[in-house]
Amino acid sequence: MTPRRARAIAWICFGLTVLSIPVSVFILLRLAHTQLTTQDFWNVVGSFTGAVAFSAMGALILGRHPRHAIGWTFSLSGLATSMAVLLLAYGELARTPGFYLPAGDFVSRLSSVLIQSGIFVPLTLGLLLFPDGRLLSRRWWPAVATSLLGLVLRLLSENIDPSGKDPLWDGVNTAGVLLTIGSTIAGLAALTLRWRNAGSILRQQLKWMTAAATVVVVAFVADIVGNVWNQQAIRPFEFLVFIVSYTSIPLAAAMSILRYGLYEIDFIINRAIVYVSLTAILAGVYAGFTASLQKLFIALTGQSSDAAIIITVALIATLFTPVRNSLQRLVDSRFKDRKDLERLLTSLEADVGAVVDVIYGPRLAERLVKTAQEGAGATGAAMFLDGATDGSPSFTAGDWTGEAELVVPLRAGDQELGRIALTARRHGAPYTQRERERLQRAADLVAIGLSLARDRRPLEPAVT
Repeated sequence: MTPRRARAIAWICFGLTVLSIPVSVFILLRLAHTQLTTQDFWNVVGSFTGAVAFSAMGALILGRHPRHAIGWTFSLSGLATSMAVLLLAYGELARTPGFYLPAGDFVSRLSSVLIQSGIFVPLTLGLLLFPDGRLLSRRWWPAVATSLLGLVLRLLSENIDPSGKDPLWDGVNTAGVLLTIGSTIAGLAALTLRWRNAGSILRQQLKWMTAAATVVVVAFVADIVGNVWNQQAIRPFEFLVFIVSYTSIPLAAAMSILRYGLYEIDFIINRAIVYVSLTAILAGVYAGFTASLQKLFIALTGQSSDAAIIITVALIATLFTPVRNSLQRLVDSRFKDRKDLERLLTSLEADVGAVVDVIYGPRLAERLVKTAQEGAGATGAAMFLDGATDGSPSFTAGDWTGEAELVVPLRAGDQELGRIALTARRHGAPYTQRERERLQRAADLVAIGLSLARDRRPLEPAVT
């Protein structure tokens, strides 16, 4: 599947998720005349809130990483949950007198399958895969199997014995619930291990999801204990457990994305904020000026005029660029990621090009290492000069472990002075070809500065 097609599918899923809300409400309240209890009302609200949040986060992630497992998990989860409510509304309408709709019972059962899958897959598999879309190791596959088996057991018991009166299938359902809780606890453990081994930025990203996973585990366990203790007394509060657990995961992902640049979708969010604000402002200008000018023409001539629309459109065309630029500057000052690799390296190249004949060699090498490590979001970086070995780099930045993910040489003409190496990124995303080429250009320019600096004084390795 091409990246463009993956992004299109993700945004179509988001559109269908949003569209299902008014359609479901219309069917339930206007056609089927369903009397929703307070608990049912909040269950529907919680379902749609979580579905929209999951679908939106999934679309944003897939917009930059079309093959990311977390993006697909979130996107399909939101669609499945919203479609489950829509199918539930269809089932209710099929049972309403006067409506002769086919397969009402089958659709209701399908709704149950979708709601279970849409809710519990991201609360189990989503935690195991967050944030890079991969398991920590093969040893975590049993947790994946536990999650899927728990889902299958619950679906079987609820579809074969919906009343829950058969002791056998009631036991199967209980086993499925316990397996689901076990896989959720495994997901929390996986997040904790990732946090312990992560750098500072990745820890900030993971802390929100770890907190949300803790809430989910506590909510699940409290729900089970409450049902065992007094099923009738706890039932009115089950909707609260559902809302908290289901909506906490996409909200935690949103915090990681918005505050700490997870999945590098800041550019999409930046442009979305700018153009949504721009559209709102220009729409308000259009409506206000058109109405005002129409009233003026009516007062002067006694009738409305198309000139009001023409004048307003001309005004908006004049205002478009300055308003957009002002909004872009405002959004950049508030939201733009200041640790942007290309911007920082461009600044570095400009500085080096201006003072390359007088710059101090060690300071230049040290700055390249720090800038590359910070801008790329790598856990560490190192530079090797004058035959430095892998175990003894000339300069380092961050947590250099010796395991390089990206290596480029420092070339001054035909002479190779050394190399710069970056470790894996904190958020797990791979380095792109464009970033490799960008780092190579900066490294070559720095190599020229180093070769000139060597004519004046030798390099003195310094570890930072």
